[in-house]
Amino acid sequence: MNKIVSILAILAALLGGYLAVAHISGAAFATLGLPLGGDRGELRRTALQFMEDVQFKDFRKAAAYHAPELIETVDIPFLIQRLFAVKPEALDIMDYEVVFAELDRSGLRARVKLRVRAKLLLNERIEERELILYFYRDAESDPWYMKLEDSLRQLSPDSTRIHE
Repeated sequence: MNKIVSILAILAALLGGYLAVAHISGAAFATLGLPLGGDRGELRRTALQFMEDVQFKDFRKAAAYHAPELIETVDIPFLIQRLFAVKPEALDIMDYEVVFAELDRSGLRARVKLRVRAKLLLNERIEERELILYFYRDAESDPWYMKLEDSLRQLSPDSTRIHE
């Protein structure tokens, strides 16, 4: 009987230690479905849910990660087309993973880097892209909102700007 109690105590301590590490890491490790990891964990889960919505072409739900006043203006198919240079219906997102999630010092801005592997159906080519999703909130008690257009925009040099 003592051995069984000792084994259960050791298993409980190991599980508790693992969950503590998963929480401290910002949910970088599997959290067994528990909402661990604080803000970084929440951002990781949000980014994965967003990618699942894009993978299954549910662009209306994918737009819902933006601020309520922007939802109607977000054109997810256009932004995805800019990223992969093919129409969304010619794209099969095969898998994706979160590389990292980080917050700035204020705790009001964040970014989540993802690695996305997709098959271009027109030529059967498989491509891997890295994508950074940017998030913001007005106060620490507010929900996170995505800025997908900022995440996928292509930078163009500004000829009027002086570079030092």
